[in-house]
Amino acid sequence: MKPDLPSISIEKLRDLTNSNYSYTMTVTGDKLELRFTPDFPEAIPHKPNGEEVEHIMYGTIVNDMVFFYRFTTRSSFGETVTDLHGADDPVMLWLRFI
Repeated sequence: MKPDLPSISIEKLRDLTNSNYSYTMTVTGDKLELRFTPDFPEAIPHKPNGEEVEHIMYGTIVNDMVFFYRFTTRSSFGETVTDLHGADDPVMLWLRFI
């Protein structure tokens, strides 16, 4: 089964998280949580009220592929949750560049 959701191989995702301290990945069974806190100079002017922003991506692992189904952003403005639809969901297009 290959869900119609944004996806990436688990190995590419592990390589990313192992080489970039801004990302953390937690795997529990077939569920994956990827957390990212932008910490590069270009992100600083975009921080609401000068405070950190955390992005959390939720996925399911199927045959060594991670299929993301939800994208959450937490900041001083509150929390925004986006359920992802379709492999080309614009929120997750960055996966293509890994």
